[in-house]
Amino acid sequence: MEFETAELFSKHIEQSRFEDLNNETVQKLKVFLLDTIGVGIAGSTGSKLTELKEVANNWSQGNNCTILGTWEKYSRDAATLINAYQIHCLEFDCIHEGAVVHPMAAILSSMLSHCESENKKGRVINGKDFLLSIALGVDIASYLGICAKGELKFFRPATASGFGAVAALSNIQKFSSTEINNALGIMYSQTCGNMQSHVEGVPILGLQVGFNAKSALGSIDLTMAGFPGPKGVFNGEHGYFNLIENNQFDMGYMKNNIGKQWMINEIAHKPYPSGRLTHGLVHAIMDLKLKYKLNKDDIKTIVCHVPPGVYKLVSRPVIENLTTNYAKLCARFVGASYMINDHLNIDTFTDKKYLNNKETLKFADKIKIIKNDDLNEKVLTPQLFHITLANNKHIEIKLDNVYGHPKVPLSEKEYLNKFEVCCASSVKKMDKLKINEMMDFLLDIENKDNVIDFFKII
Repeated sequence: MEFETAELFSKHIEQSRFEDLNNETVQKLKVFLLDTIGVGIAGSTGSKLTELKEVANNWSQGNNCTILGTWEKYSRDAATLINAYQIHCLEFDCIHEGAVVHPMAAILSSMLSHCESENKKGRVINGKDFLLSIALGVDIASYLGICAKGELKFFRPATASGFGAVAALSNIQKFSSTEINNALGIMYSQTCGNMQSHVEGVPILGLQVGFNAKSALGSIDLTMAGFPGPKGVFNGEHGYFNLIENNQFDMGYMKNNIGKQWMINEIAHKPYPSGRLTHGLVHAIMDLKLKYKLNKDDIKTIVCHVPPGVYKLVSRPVIENLTTNYAKLCARFVGASYMINDHLNIDTFTDKKYLNNKETLKFADKIKIIKNDDLNEKVLTPQLFHITLANNKHIEIKLDNVYGHPKVPLSEKEYLNKFEVCCASSVKKMDKLKINEMMDFLLDIENKDNVIDFFKII
């Protein structure tokens, strides 16, 4: 084995300093920290949470760490599992499109619990160290995803992000390169997450992120206890790239850019609580409504030409008795619901009046999705839409970037509004003053002496 990615990662983590982050990168970190806290708060309404809390509480006892949205106290591991699930379960958390990774759920959930646990021991973690650790975690998770070139066999938002969480935690613990290598190796022995849950649209999909977030903490614990991990974590004979990514990978971009290009700058917002790959169709329909002033009756058909990965993951048919998780990953339903209701929010995928809306289901029949085999498996764009109108005129819309991408970003007003909407969706209601206090704290976190002071706001 001539090269091992873990060694590159460990040096990057060990050598990086907060001062390496420019103002734009720090701002992006804060914006997506705000976004992730927000969707985690909204995720307190997620499916099967009562059952999850009961089970997780039986796995480990304690009340040191906080659950977003309900502000209950659970053990470190239980809180990490639950928060990671809440962040991802609504399909509302940010994504690196080129990597096909939602990095923040595993990273932030494990970091919050770890910081609270350390605080109980008398150790204070400041905002600068916290932000740098998140930046490093996003780097490792995203670069792993960028290296991968084949179709998804395992659920990369869980598998890659587990390593991202280890990277973030290793930085907070000031691990040496040797210790980071051990922690990454131990994480690999616990890495899990498959695509079957995605195909079937069941809630366990989001919980796979939680399994890896919790395992990241275990990897740190075992490293501190002196356990060695395998060294050929990524490039070994049975390493991550060979087994998890089916031996289809290219490390060129990572080698040339790690330490120079911070991946947080390439992260995309999720404007809607549905699979990111459904957002292209929504973007096109938004254009039809706003730019062309068209409504459902003006449109005869919409034919969508999409990359193979988009086709594979969200071209599923509209079925009877749509479930929440299935509907979020069904582009036809998502696009049709936006056309009929002029919005996509949490209720769209939970309230039967939206899931069973006859007009939505009727409009979904007008949508046809075609796979463009000339495009890469991993890309979200370009997407091409051929629209035939009721008067038989035609419109063509081509998208090179989808709403929420850094090149088509949410405005400050839009991402602040998203945070407010998420907070308003919480199980435990918060007044406007508390929401504003949370925003002020998170958007100034680099100047905070103790990140855990955030929980004093509630």
